[in-house]
Amino acid sequence: MSRIAPLNMADHGALCFDRNAAGATRQIVQLGLSEIAFAAADMPLCLAKDANTGRFDLIALLGLVEPTNLFSFGGHFQATYIPRAALLTGFRLDPNGAAGLAVDVADPTIGTDGEPLFADGRPAPLLGHLHQALEQVMADIAAARTLIARYAAKRLVRPLILSVRKADGRDHDIAGLYTIDEPAMRALPDDEVVALHRADALAPSTILSASLAQIERLRQLHNARFEPAISSCSIG
Repeated sequence: MSRIAPLNMADHGALCFDRNAAGATRQIVQLGLSEIAFAAADMPLCLAKDANTGRFDLIALLGLVEPTNLFSFGGHFQATYIPRAALLTGFRLDPNGAAGLAVDVADPTIGTDGEPLFADGRPAPLLGHLHQALEQVMADIAAARTLIARYAAKRLVRPLILSVRKADGRDHDIAGLYTIDEPAMRALPDDEVVALHRADALAPSTILSASLAQIERLRQLHNARFEPAISSCSIG
């Protein structure tokens, strides 16, 4: 359970930030617009609706069955790219906290290992870097939402039907995901395709669709660590 409070020396002076534990318990993580090509090298990229606003968020899928990050093992995030939001799940922007931050002491990155949050009774320089990184990733996530809203307005988003079959014969459906509607994209008039291209919105849609091949990577990672194994995944 999250325990978020304004960061302060009295309560949090002995805490450290362990970036090696980033996203350890996350099955999904939000992505910013600039991360699409990097994250797709490892992870399937999907869309998910925000339960409160109904808008679409861009996410990387980090797990299939277990509510865990399949890339997190051996004390590290085992991927060529770590989504920036995964590194920052232990912090929030808060004007009432030291360095303008709040901290979630239940997050895996917060504890006794790693880089100290405070040094000599004062906020460590690390906190300033974390504050800046949070501002940047929030702006990048907002840019991703703007892009996805453009796709949604043109009816280029469809539900993603993802089901896994375990070696014991049981099926498990992963609900609530969306992806790019490729037939709808191909049916667009030429002038709309050109407009998407000139707005730098065409290439990201192609990467999002292609990244679904990384679901096989998740299946392999699951089978290396968990039983029963996943014998197959179906995508529709």
